[in-house]
Amino acid sequence: MSKGSMKMGMWFIQLAVVWVGLSGCTTFSTSPFSTNLEAQVTTGVSFSHVVQDPSAHIGQIVKVGGIVLSAKRLMDRTEVMVLQIPLDNNSIPKWDRIKSQGRFYATQKTFLDPATLPEGTRLTIIGEVTGQVTVQVDAEAKVYPTLAMKALKVWPVIPRTAYGYRPYWGPYPYWGSYWGSYRGFPRSSLGYYGRRHGGGHRGRR
Repeated sequence: MSKGSMKMGMWFIQLAVVWVGLSGCTTFSTSPFSTNLEAQVTTGVSFSHVVQDPSAHIGQIVKVGGIVLSAKRLMDRTEVMVLQIPLDNNSIPKWDRIKSQGRFYATQKTFLDPATLPEGTRLTIIGEVTGQVTVQVDAEAKVYPTLAMKALKVWPVIPRTAYGYRPYWGPYPYWGSYWGSYRGFPRSSLGYYGRRHGGGHRGRR
């Protein structure tokens, strides 16, 4: 093997190492939450664990995403019922509702206007497991986990481009109009287009 071929081979190896390193950094940096918040998430605990036995995971921090089913303001908190949807590598809820592992309630004691979270809103939450609540669904009593929100990310109604979403990077909680501008981005820059949000059959779980 000539010296030129050896140098070329070493160059490709070095390039591959750099690419792998950058890929790892990019994956982490796509999270909508700060490094500090991500570090608070309890390692090895997923929504599937919590939904099976909420009481066993009280005090643990989880990151979970989903679609808003309802939101209401009570005397001491705002309560949001969410249909859990698995997250992709960017912490964005996927579109397929069939893969849902159940529902949960997310609560916030400081004021959060339910009008900013209409049915169908896609969101990602970092929250502390606080217990469970029993809800009557048709003729059956269902037990759902409850989370106290530590951080909330509201996603646009539909993709802004074919390559991803324009995230809301403003302060938590999000106070912007659901159909209007996200703070920090002019209304004209949103560029909504494509199919309507959610889609598919909205069956009960």
